[in-house]
Amino acid sequence: MRTPSKVTTILATFLFVSPATAREFADPDTVLDLIHERADLLGPDGAKTAQAQVAYEYGRHPDTASARMTACLDAVEAAHVTTQLPAPRTAVSR
Repeated sequence: MRTPSKVTTILATFLFVSPATAREFADPDTVLDLIHERADLLGPDGAKTAQAQVAYEYGRHPDTASARMTACLDAVEAAHVTTQLPAPRTAVSR
């Protein structure tokens, strides 16, 4: 089993804290919409807030939290999320 990337893990965290059920993770477009909705709702510090909520759920329900996170990671990987990298900067000579 390979380790998911940091981006995949963060996106899965947003998906984890969404109100959606694992059945809704089958459609990649729905997965992306759920991630965007949750990220918008949580705001600029959303990743930290989502991570805190995930930690809380692991403390309260470790048996179900693990299975949900696995489903979230699988759904994000199945959605083939691509990230935009900024173009390389060119030096300006003066």
